[in-house]
Amino acid sequence: MLLTPSAFSFIRRFAIALLAVAVLATVGFVSAQAYGKREFAKSRVIHINEGILATVKPGEPANYLLIGSDVRPADETPQEAQAYGSSKVVGGQHSDVMMVLHVDPVAHTGMLVSFPRDLMVEIPGHGRNLLNSAFAFGGASLVIQTLQQDFTPLKINHYLEVDFRGFKNIINEIGHIHIWFSTPAHDPFTGLEVNQPGCVSLDGDQALAYARSRHYFVPKDLKNPAPWVWDYPSQTGGDGWIATGSDIDRIPRQQYFLRTVSQAAIDKLGNDPLKVVSLLDKVFGSLGHDQTLKQSELYSLALTFRGLNPAKVQMSTLPTLPDPTNRNRVLAKFPDAAGVIGLLSKFTAPPPKPVVKPLAADKVKVRVVNGSGLKGAGSLALDAFVAAGFQSAGPAQDADRSDYQTSVRYAPGKFNEGYTVAVAVGTANLVEAASTKFTLGGDVLVIVGRDYTALEHRFDLIPRAAGTLPSVTTTTTPGPTLPTTTTTSAPRRTVDTRFVPVDPKTGAALVGCPTK
Repeated sequence: MLLTPSAFSFIRRFAIALLAVAVLATVGFVSAQAYGKREFAKSRVIHINEGILATVKPGEPANYLLIGSDVRPADETPQEAQAYGSSKVVGGQHSDVMMVLHVDPVAHTGMLVSFPRDLMVEIPGHGRNLLNSAFAFGGASLVIQTLQQDFTPLKINHYLEVDFRGFKNIINEIGHIHIWFSTPAHDPFTGLEVNQPGCVSLDGDQALAYARSRHYFVPKDLKNPAPWVWDYPSQTGGDGWIATGSDIDRIPRQQYFLRTVSQAAIDKLGNDPLKVVSLLDKVFGSLGHDQTLKQSELYSLALTFRGLNPAKVQMSTLPTLPDPTNRNRVLAKFPDAAGVIGLLSKFTAPPPKPVVKPLAADKVKVRVVNGSGLKGAGSLALDAFVAAGFQSAGPAQDADRSDYQTSVRYAPGKFNEGYTVAVAVGTANLVEAASTKFTLGGDVLVIVGRDYTALEHRFDLIPRAAGTLPSVTTTTTPGPTLPTTTTTSAPRRTVDTRFVPVDPKTGAALVGCPTK
C-alpha cells in the first residue's frame, strides 16, 4: 500500500500515550516492589526547561500532560519506515492529540481532557498557530508554556511521552482487543479493513490501524453496502462510502479504544506478577518522562486508577467552535472551556461535615444550565432552587452538550455561595470560575448532568430567610422527576453511531463489545 506524506501524520500518538497509563494503572501496583525500580530505569528522561512545570507535593492532585512523539528512532527498520514514514519524509518532531490527565490520589478520582491538535492558540514567541505546532517549534517545554498561558489557571505538574514503536508489542502482550463495529469500516491510509459489522478481534497491527484512523469510511447504504474499492496509487475510490476526517470526530472513538484496552489488561493480567513483568518491560521501554517525576509518583498515578471501572473514568474534549477563517481549525469555546479548565485546575470536594455554615438560600443567586440531555431538566432543577428560597439569576438554558456530570461553578470570591449550592445539590464537583461571566450572571452556576437525579439533594440543610416556610426535614430531599426524552430545544452535538461505538441497547459509553 502506498501512502502520501500527509498520511504519515495520522499515527495516533493519542492512543499510545494513554495506553501506557492504562496498563500502569492495571499492573503497576502489584509489580511496584518486585520489578518497579528495574523497569522504571529503562524509561527515557525528557528535560523540561527550568521553571515551567508547576511543583506539587506528593499525594496532592496533579496534572500530567500526555503526548505521543513521532520522532523516528535512529535504528528505524525498513518495515517501520514504510508503514509510518521515515524521518526524511516526515521531518521534524510532531504530535497529534494531546491530553491532560488530572489525578487526585486522596479522593481516588481522575479525569482526562483531550486538547485537539487543530486548536488555534497563542504560542509564546511564535504567534497564533495550531497547538500541534508548539511541539514542532519547541518540544514539550513549549507545549506546556502554551497550555498554561492560554488556559489559565491550568498548571502542568508532570510530563509523559510515549513513542509508537512499542504499541503493537503491548497490544500483542495483552492479547487481541475486541472492538465493536456497527458497520463495515475502512481507512485506506492506515490499512484498517473490516468487512463485516460486529465484534472484531484485533491484534497489534490491526489495533494500530484502528487507533490511528482518521479517514474512517463507512457505507452510505448500511443495508446494501457498496463493494469497497480503493486505488492506492492514485488515492481515490470509496464510491458509495462516506468518511469522517475531523480531528474532533475521532476523539470519542479513541477514548472508547482506551477504555477497552484498560479493561482488556484488567481481564487478562489481573494481579499475577508473572504475567505483568513482561508487559511492564514493554511499557517502560517506550515511556519518556520529565526529570522531576519519581517512580513513587508514577505508581501513585497507577494506584489512583486502580479498581476504577474504565467505563466510569471521566473523559472529555475541550469544548470548541469552528474557526470562521478556516474550517479545518477550531477555537476554544468559552465559557464552556473555562468550566473544563476549572475541573483540571482543582477538585474541591465538600467534606462529610460542613466546615462553613451554609448561607441562607435567599442570599444566593443561582443560574442553571442543562447538560443532561433530558428535555426540561434545567427548568425543573431551577424550580427546585426557587422553591427552596434561592434567587434565580435568569432562566435555565441548555448547555453545549448532553453528557455532563453535575457540577457547581462559583464566581470569584463566592465560595460560601458555591458551597451552599453544592450542599443542596449533593455534589462534590465544586470549582471556582475564572470570572463572573463564566457563571452567567449568577453567584453560582449549576450544570445539571446525567447523574443529577441520582444525587442526594439536601435542600433541607439550607437555612431560609426569616418568615418563610421551613425546608423539608427528611434526611434526603429527592430531586425533581425528569422526563425521559433526550431532545432539547437548542442544537447540540450528537454521537453518530456509524463512527463512534456505543452500547446499541442504551446508547451509553461502551467498553469492548456489547453484551448479548
